Amino acid sequence: MNKPRILVLTAAGKTGLPLALHLLGEGFPVTAFVRREDARSERLKTQGATIVVGSITDPSDMRRAMTGAQRAYFCTPLEEGALRAAVVFATVAAEHGLESVVVMSQWLAHPSHPSLHTRETWLADRLFTLLPGKSVTTLNPGFFADNDLAGLAFAAQFGLLMLPYGSGRNAPPSNEDLARVAAEILMRPEGHAGRTYRPTGPTLLSPHDLASALGRVLGHRVRYVDAPIGVFTKVLRGMGLSEFATAQYTQYVRDYQRGAFAVNAPTDVVRTLTGREPEDFETIARRYVASNLEAARRLGTGLRLMAQLTAWMLRPAPRTAPHLAPGDFSEAGRASLSADSAEWQRGHALAPGSALAGD
Repeated sequence: MNKPRILVLTAAGKTGLPLALHLLGEGFPVTAFVRREDARSERLKTQGATIVVGSITDPSDMRRAMTGAQRAYFCTPLEEGALRAAVVFATVAAEHGLESVVVMSQWLAHPSHPSLHTRETWLADRLFTLLPGKSVTTLNPGFFADNDLAGLAFAAQFGLLMLPYGSGRNAPPSNEDLARVAAEILMRPEGHAGRTYRPTGPTLLSPHDLASALGRVLGHRVRYVDAPIGVFTKVLRGMGLSEFATAQYTQYVRDYQRGAFAVNAPTDVVRTLTGREPEDFETIARRYVASNLEAARRLGTGLRLMAQLTAWMLRPAPRTAPHLAPGDFSEAGRASLSADSAEWQRGHALAPGSALAGD
């Protein structure tokens, strides 16, 4: 029996790459849609993927990518244009008559969020429910473990995990677990149509728990330091994050501080759908440490990181306000974090795997 071709958007991304590799390993033909050719696309090509280079907001590129595909994974980067990409994808998907689509959404998505990306994600979710005859399944994870490990080098060199999480808690999933959940649905979509799943890690963790786990992996004490958001935006820009992405991050950590990611977590989605336990944070951290040259304590590395951090702090903070959503409303005060929204709270106090309707 021939296996259907599956289109993976942002196939060089954090979930797209492991998803595409998993599907290829299971014998499914994969079209990998990437923005540019690089080592990641070459890896996919050597594993048998068909590579399509293009823009996810260009209908012509999307039509080329979707040719021959029967199922697809939709995911956009944390950059401008998410809603445009969703409209383009939905339009072309309707033309091609896809039989199954897995959409990467967000736990925070609601219509009045101050994050422009999150508001557009909520709108895109509603758009996908209108696709005629499609089996659409939505994943809405919270903060990934990948975000917690962005400061790994500083934790390794200085014993400090500097993040603006306050006393918030989260059950962070790994990129690989998210990919395995998406792969399972795309390979066997029966029973998943119209469902929303929230994959999480196995345990709710405080920022101090994250630091302790990272310390066990690194072999020395790591202490959590609650970094001011304004200061942390300078670090994000220094690490190469765009002003747009940094602006969205400022709103996500405010929701983190207010406990939005702890609501209804952890879930059993990873175990139920994949048959294996979700990876815990320590396991995820070990993988990152093993692949990061800056995870070994060295005087030269520490001095270089300190010089970088000093230079970042001397620069003005990035401008975030132009990249947020309050300007979309007739009254800016209508914008609300998820944790402060009664509408969001009603819709998200749901059992894992509940239907999107009522979200």
